Amino acid sequence: MILRLLRSVWSRATAQSPETVAELPRDKQYRLASAHHRAPRDTHLRIMFDDMRVGAEPLMAFTDACALDSDSLVPPLKALHRPLASYFLARYFLYSLDLTGARAECGVFNGMSALVMCRAAKTRVADYDGANLHLIDSFQGLSRPGPEDHVQVQAAAAGAGSGSAYAEGALATSIHAVQEALRDFPRVAIHTGWIPEAFGELPDTKWAFVHLDVDLYAPTLASLEYFYPRLTQGGVIVCDDYSAPLFPGAHRAWDEFCAEHDLPYVVLDTGQSVIIKP
Repeated sequence: MILRLLRSVWSRATAQSPETVAELPRDKQYRLASAHHRAPRDTHLRIMFDDMRVGAEPLMAFTDACALDSDSLVPPLKALHRPLASYFLARYFLYSLDLTGARAECGVFNGMSALVMCRAAKTRVADYDGANLHLIDSFQGLSRPGPEDHVQVQAAAAGAGSGSAYAEGALATSIHAVQEALRDFPRVAIHTGWIPEAFGELPDTKWAFVHLDVDLYAPTLASLEYFYPRLTQGGVIVCDDYSAPLFPGAHRAWDEFCAEHDLPYVVLDTGQSVIIKP
């Protein structure tokens, strides 16, 4: 019996050996992307979303059109995430239409999220033309990641080190492509520049809705510091990247800001985090 007990203890100790290397975030993303690529995604999408609508528009037709018209690639790993995240974004944007104040998006990329918001608004307001919606982006890709943005990555030598999943300048896009995607909403204002300097171009106004999709710690924190004090009562801030495994800086900035100001918030199943100002 003692021998069996010693074998059991040794087995558990071996299984929990510190030499066992946990799966790294990027490796996990690659593995899941491969699994999603081989799965019957259309069947899953139909089961989950067939009865969901944005206005009278079926959700899948709505998001597919927004992706196509903004020339957005939806990779397999995001195929099941994107429709629901877009639905939640549209719902919060529609809610904000009943509030006083302008609306903003920080981090535009190729304009799909902006197109989702504008087309959602058009289901409620037939002549919606993008008025009072401000888009802010450098259109030069990511700014330089800081240490708060680092994740565990495979080092050149054996073992794992820490670094940013994306380099400075990654995810750059064209302002002209965004303008073309939003051609039906001519009053959308696009502000080109780095955060927070670009905020100097914004009107001195209250804000009813802000969408943050800037990936990194510094611009996420700067956006919260700028917009939250100017948010109207009941106004909304949605952070797209709160649970993004390769962008931990957004999570850290959000948590720090909300802890410092004692702000309640929710985290949706899509990984988006949301503040509604009391």
